[in-house]
Amino acid sequence: MAASRIACVKCGYTAAIRHFTFDNLSLSVPRKQATTIEECLSVYTVIDKLTDFKCRYCTVETTLVQIKRDLAQAKADLNAAQDSQKRVRKARAAIEKLAEQQQMLEEALATNPEAELEGIEMAAPPPGMSTKQTMIARTPKILVLHLSRSIFLPSGDVIKNPARVRVQPLLDISPFTTNGHINTSASKPISAPSYSAPLLTHDSLDAARRNNCLYRLSAIVIHAGGHNSGHYSAYRRVPCPAESDEMDSSDSAGGNASEKQGSFMGEEDRWFMLSDIRSVEVSLQTVMSSGDSYLLFYERL
Repeated sequence: MAASRIACVKCGYTAAIRHFTFDNLSLSVPRKQATTIEECLSVYTVIDKLTDFKCRYCTVETTLVQIKRDLAQAKADLNAAQDSQKRVRKARAAIEKLAEQQQMLEEALATNPEAELEGIEMAAPPPGMSTKQTMIARTPKILVLHLSRSIFLPSGDVIKNPARVRVQPLLDISPFTTNGHINTSASKPISAPSYSAPLLTHDSLDAARRNNCLYRLSAIVIHAGGHNSGHYSAYRRVPCPAESDEMDSSDSAGGNASEKQGSFMGEEDRWFMLSDIRSVEVSLQTVMSSGDSYLLFYERL
């Protein structure tokens, strides 16, 4: 499950944080020679600036200003219409309606700007800036990452981004997840990482796994070719039969970072390359150096 927040820079209002489920995350691959999965996730969770989003609070506030202006004008019309009963009745009806709308808008600003304001024509707020950010709120057992490699050219053509994406057997997604403490500030992340230790320390591996944020690579789908044609192949990890027992003993025995990393990585596991009807066993180094990833499958440890 992911969490998405939109906040207004001008007034500071943050709408209710929206949660939604996903079966995969589509990550844009930066246009550079080489990158990493972590950098792709950073791009996905970055705080984006929006210039075309209409803040609900600013909209209600702008409408209230307009209603107050119209109400003042209606009262002026009433004072100028004393010689005509018809105009007096019309002005009084307008004043009553506008006063009711003013009360509704003031209550909305004080309690719930998202409330439905039936019968009120909302005014367009002045241009402003908002920010949007999406982070992972609940980590799935299987994490599927789709690497979007499409580059849209001004000419209308679409080409493939050939950047090599460096992949590691272990992935800690802690920096890209919420931690239960939600920040509503437009300029700050929804949540800050729960710890700042380097990935390969004993403490960080333990913390990542304890927080359901540590993943191990299970399979990769590779695409060779251009944007409009090519060939797909895959690498698949086959777990060692005694893997679960070894991981349990590693957890209970403690161990240093390299020992724990080796246990989590499944160094005794076998990898196979699958292409059409062909299946060949390959080394972990071959898998890690593939570079042209299209889909990545991770299992939570």
